Amino acid sequence: LNGRGVENKDFNTYGARRGNDEVMARGTFGNTRIINKLVPKPGFQTLHVPSNTVVDTFDAAQAYKEAGIPTIILAGQDYGS
Repeated sequence: LNGRGVENKDFNTYGARRGNDEVMARGTFGNTRIINKLVPKPGFQTLHVPSNTVVDTFDAAQAYKEAGIPTIILAGQDYGS
């Protein structure tokens, strides 16, 4: 948001920015209760396979995108609810 001219004092919740698809995509992967079986604890991190490091899911997605590596999301029945 800072890159789009929004000041920190104007940050609110993801819901307040639901008209911005980029913010909502990041919010989807920022959930602290997500259970990712590639990492040892619940949260918004995943395993970046090429480097074998645990990173924020959004950052991993960006790294895969920049490297031209296609990705998919495998989600359980309650994903998104």
